[in-house]
Amino acid sequence: MMSKADLPALLNYSVLTSPSPLQASTQTSSASGTVTLVVAPPSGKEVYCPEIDLYIPSGALSRKDIFYPGVNTDKWQYAVGKIVEGSEVGLAVGISYIPLKFTAKSSQDYLINYPLILTVGVGSVSAALGDIRNLHILETSSSFSGDYQQRDLPFGLTIGLPEFYVRNFVAGAYDSSKPDIVPGGSFANGQAFKLSWEGNASQYQIVTTAGSAPLYSGTDNSFVVTKGLSQTTTFILIASRTDGVRGETLYVYEAVTVHITNPDETPNTLSAAGDITTAAGLNGKTLQVSGSASLKGGAEVTGQINANGALNVTGPLNANGALNVTGTSTLSGGTVTGPFTVQGAASLGSSSVQGALSVGGASTLSDTTVKGALSAAGSVGMLDYSKRIGIGTHMAGTDGFVIGYVYLPWQLLLSVGWIYGGTDGYMVQATGGNTGGFTSNWTKYNYSNPNSFMFPVRRGASYWVGETFFKDNQANPSTVYYFVPSGSGSSGEEATVQISDEIPDGIVLPHGGLEKTNGAERAERAEYLTRLLEEILEKPIGEDKKKALLDVLGTL
Repeated sequence: MMSKADLPALLNYSVLTSPSPLQASTQTSSASGTVTLVVAPPSGKEVYCPEIDLYIPSGALSRKDIFYPGVNTDKWQYAVGKIVEGSEVGLAVGISYIPLKFTAKSSQDYLINYPLILTVGVGSVSAALGDIRNLHILETSSSFSGDYQQRDLPFGLTIGLPEFYVRNFVAGAYDSSKPDIVPGGSFANGQAFKLSWEGNASQYQIVTTAGSAPLYSGTDNSFVVTKGLSQTTTFILIASRTDGVRGETLYVYEAVTVHITNPDETPNTLSAAGDITTAAGLNGKTLQVSGSASLKGGAEVTGQINANGALNVTGPLNANGALNVTGTSTLSGGTVTGPFTVQGAASLGSSSVQGALSVGGASTLSDTTVKGALSAAGSVGMLDYSKRIGIGTHMAGTDGFVIGYVYLPWQLLLSVGWIYGGTDGYMVQATGGNTGGFTSNWTKYNYSNPNSFMFPVRRGASYWVGETFFKDNQANPSTVYYFVPSGSGSSGEEATVQISDEIPDGIVLPHGGLEKTNGAERAERAEYLTRLLEEILEKPIGEDKKKALLDVLGTL
């Protein structure tokens, strides 16, 4: 049956995408997404529909034409058809289409008076940015049971820039015969090793200090340090990508420290009244500097360190005593077993403070552990972007918060649901959807009741979220869950990883439904109410009036 352009679609369609907009694939990363069609009849009208077909131009939305259809009800079924020319189905000439067919299983389900949601998973999203046109919904429908006509509803989607990311920047032993590496943090003096990473940037650079010439610049995702190192060194990966829409260059940075087990020898002790600059590490018992100190290879001090000026360390700094800095302090790695006090600004990367950390100026902490008290005079930024999660059991890669939200369905129907979650032996829950209430004169009302919960999760702990719905629901409420990490995690792992679709055994769940009041209970309550009325009136109610009153009360 050919589509008829002069026949408008009878059903209403809301087209949604996740993510919104869909993200384009790149040469190094294949993106995926989901297209959702929420189908509903116009208010106050009946629509009968046995079939809805979705026609997608070949290669326009998915560069490999990978589609995974789905539907929210077992009343309908779906299938992916073979590629057809537009002229064969009454669509645009010269365009090839992939048909996705959704059909009702029984004629009893042709009347669309129930929630109908069609989904299409899209694999290998197209790399072309912008709007995609010539998508069509061919709806076979009628305003009564019979005389079904096919109706054409064209629509479009948008493909945007992919999310910019770089991750898993690691070092590993290099073997030219084995391209894959096993990450490791320690190497011998002069031993070759390989730096590798994942990302979708258009350009990468590797430096060891800010402003220095890059050791590597290119588009590959790895670099071999063939001559090795003589000292422990921190490498900084600078990833960049030009945003063609906004006309600006975006940057993402990652760092990894490579430890040398037998570094070149350095002086044991160094004391000076002025500035101190070293090209290698500094090992000794005490370090006292009247001016500023700059240590490019790091320092190992068994006593305390006092710097009346600035202290800048680009290698690892290990102080077994207290570390006191009057000026600014910049550390790219180190361990302080005593208290660490900075009266100026502090910038710490890959550091560990066993005692208290007190900073009077601005403070930047990257992968820093403080086991004592942490005092900041200025503002503190601790939260990263949220990640949407599904029900089941997860593992947290960093400290964070879990948020659950249950909200009203697409219309006011009987809809009640419970969401719950927990970790470390405790559980929280919230009830939401639609609910009911009464005024003082027993007028009934139906209104929405959205609710949420939030609970903290520690790094490395497992946590879980789940949901239960009222067994007599006309429509289940909608739910969504998020994990909000506190920072990105010190190990470079994902902020959270789902390890199971199930929740742990032994969890006491909310009730999925409550039995309705039976007829005997209603009659007993009605009889009791009539007796109360007789006592209030101080006289009996006539049998005819009492019977009429009981009949009315029994229907409530």
